[in-house]
Amino acid sequence: MHEEVCALSTDFGAYVERFPHPETGIPFAVKDFLDVAGQKTRNGTPGLGHHVAADDAEVVARMRAAGYVPVSRTTVPELAWSVRTPGCRNPWAPDRDAGGSSGGSAVAVAIGDVPVALGTDTGGSIRIPAALCGVAGLRPTHGTVPMRGVTPLVPSMDTVGPIARTAADCLTVHRILAGAGEPAPDTVEGLRLGWPEHLWRGKVDPEVLEVFESAAGTLRAAGAEIVPAELPLGARHARSAGFTTMLYESAQQWWRAYSDDPSGLRGRAIGQLKAGTEVSRDDYDAARARAAEIADEVDAVFREVDALLMPTLPVTAAPAGTDTVELGGRAESLENAYYRLTALASVSGHPALTVPAGLTGAGLPAGAQLVGPRRQEALLCLLGGVIETGPPARALARARTGRTPS
Repeated sequence: MHEEVCALSTDFGAYVERFPHPETGIPFAVKDFLDVAGQKTRNGTPGLGHHVAADDAEVVARMRAAGYVPVSRTTVPELAWSVRTPGCRNPWAPDRDAGGSSGGSAVAVAIGDVPVALGTDTGGSIRIPAALCGVAGLRPTHGTVPMRGVTPLVPSMDTVGPIARTAADCLTVHRILAGAGEPAPDTVEGLRLGWPEHLWRGKVDPEVLEVFESAAGTLRAAGAEIVPAELPLGARHARSAGFTTMLYESAQQWWRAYSDDPSGLRGRAIGQLKAGTEVSRDDYDAARARAAEIADEVDAVFREVDALLMPTLPVTAAPAGTDTVELGGRAESLENAYYRLTALASVSGHPALTVPAGLTGAGLPAGAQLVGPRRQEALLCLLGGVIETGPPARALARARTGRTPS
């Protein structure tokens, strides 16, 4: 980090910048994409987009009004353009990564430094690190959370959401940020959950699959019905439509500013912005049209089922420095693997929740992901809360307490 106020007496990397003069209230951390009055927002960059905020971001202001106090800013990769967060090590295995781009926020919650943190999610940036670090993370329905005072990257996909220890805590914070949304039923009994297995069949680590299937078993035991669901457009095109959109819109936001001051970036984001300048308007329009078709397809599925259930990630946290993973007997880039199952909700705009489902045999967390109809965050958190009652998830929660700093 950049100033003397940066400190943390844990063994998980310099991921947090403490704010001086703490106030009284419930502490929360903010990703370095959100403005906090009087503090410098840096967007994870050496200089691009730096500014001292005159006012709180709207989401921060709403948290303050509800009795929460921002106490620290968490690390983010440059312009959030990575599924890894520099300087963040995984609390469960310090030789592995914590995910990104809200990795600092996920680690802060996972070790008990704060009860809740705010992150942003464009392609999976809340859900990926939350799953890898064994906590809950909610991507709200796109457009329901105000974005004033939040650094833009990909406006058609960006949103702000909570990372917390439980689904219930995520819902509490979400209601502060976005309002009540649609009410949830009193029980999961009788709910129908779609199981789009074609999205992950043969491309998920066996230990992750075992943990995920235990989460499905917990929901069945509580009375939910799990039925097959098909999303052919989402399976074929969600990742490519999302990635094209991210490249184009991020370049529109930031390439000129970087060109005016090349010292403002120094890492991977440079290449991503440059690639975005090479995406034609026709290709971008085609990606947005495909995203609209995928959104319609997901809406149609929700006429048959109440929510979708899928793994959050096909793998556990990768060793630091590893760029590929092996899935289905083939090497796949880590970026693609982490993004594959989070892309659907990012592209369609539907809400998505990850909750810790349990630990693999190697002692690493695996998450279960729920995707629901628009503004049905409460339903997702009801379902996620049931998963959290399963024996594997309870064992994870007990083990997580050992990673809380004294």
